[in-house]
Amino acid sequence: MEYEFTHDPSYTLTTAHLDNGDELTVEGGSMVSYSGNVEMETQGSSGGLLSSVKDSVLTDEQVFRNTFTATANGETVRFAHTQPGDMEVISLNGESVRLQSGSYVANGPGVETDSVSGGMDSLLGGKGLYFLEASGTGDLFVGSYGGIVERELERGEEVTVDAGHSVAWEESVSFDTHRVGGIKKTMLSGEGFVMTFTGPGTVYLQTRDYDSFLSEIASQVSGD
Repeated sequence: MEYEFTHDPSYTLTTAHLDNGDELTVEGGSMVSYSGNVEMETQGSSGGLLSSVKDSVLTDEQVFRNTFTATANGETVRFAHTQPGDMEVISLNGESVRLQSGSYVANGPGVETDSVSGGMDSLLGGKGLYFLEASGTGDLFVGSYGGIVERELERGEEVTVDAGHSVAWEESVSFDTHRVGGIKKTMLSGEGFVMTFTGPGTVYLQTRDYDSFLSEIASQVSGD
């Protein structure tokens, strides 16, 4: 399977080129179009219905995903993130990546997903107790609200980000969630809890915070 990104970074569209027998699994609601010799099958996000419902409740992902299979050469499937922004492909080789809620878009064969506990640090960051974990060997497509920034951390190197700007990070990267300071600094800075990531490994960030955007809209509507 080959792919290309267009209309990036604001409204990125991915076009996957499939030959006979190639498969691609896409998050429900993210498919844009597919060509004639492609079959679509709807299934649970984690294989079984109960497992899919669990992942949906814990990580806020869709219950169902669609798997597209080409029955001829030269077929295409187009898909996009449900939020306006960028997409990135992460090539896994027996590794695992943790995903923030809503960041998963699609995956090729050989990649599996499951919900994993983020502990109290995750809950304090306002993102719930669980993340989605993707593991295996294959291509993983993630999406963002805004552009995606890839940050490579050396062993022991740290970067602190607003929780709403995190997209994904490799399993080798550790994190903790904390206030930016005392109550006064938290209130005056406009920042609540932040996430500090510690390398080694790669962290993927997004240039905009979708929750902050929705909160701003809600404040304007309530103000009227």
